[in-house]
Amino acid sequence: MRRFLTFTTALLVALAGTVAVAQQVTTPEALDAAMKKIGAAQGATAKAIKSDAFADARTQVAIVKQALGDVQGFWAANKKDDAVQMAKDAIAKITALEAALSAATPNQEAAFAAFKEAGGTCAACHKAYRVQNEDKTYSLRPGAI
Repeated sequence: MRRFLTFTTALLVALAGTVAVAQQVTTPEALDAAMKKIGAAQGATAKAIKSDAFADARTQVAIVKQALGDVQGFWAANKKDDAVQMAKDAIAKITALEAALSAATPNQEAAFAAFKEAGGTCAACHKAYRVQNEDKTYSLRPGAI
C-alpha cells in the first residue's frame, strides 16, 4: 500500500510538473499568479505539518518548488541576477524541507525549522522586489524590471 501511495504521489507530481513546464512566467501578472500559488501552498504546508500530515505537506512543497522554478525563470528572463540567486536559494531551502518531510519518520520540529528557513529566503526577495498593497497582498515593486 505504501509503495502504491508513493508511486501515485510521484506520478501526480510529475504530471503537474509537465503541465507547469508548458506555462512560462514571462509577465508581471504571471509572476503575481505564481506568487499567489506559492503563498497558498505554503499556508497549506504549514497546516499539514502541524497536523502531522507529512504526505500532504510534501504535495504542497512540490507545488512551491515548481512555482519557484517558474519565478526563477522570470527573473532570469529579466536579467536580475540577484533575484535569480534568491530563487535558487529558496529552491535549495525547499529541497531541504522536502528531505525533512521525506524522512522515514518525519520530525515535526525539524520540518517546521526547515519551513522557517525557506520562508526567510522569500522575505529577502520580497524586501527587494515586492511591495505590500493596502489589502495586505504583494505585487511587483514598480521599476523592478
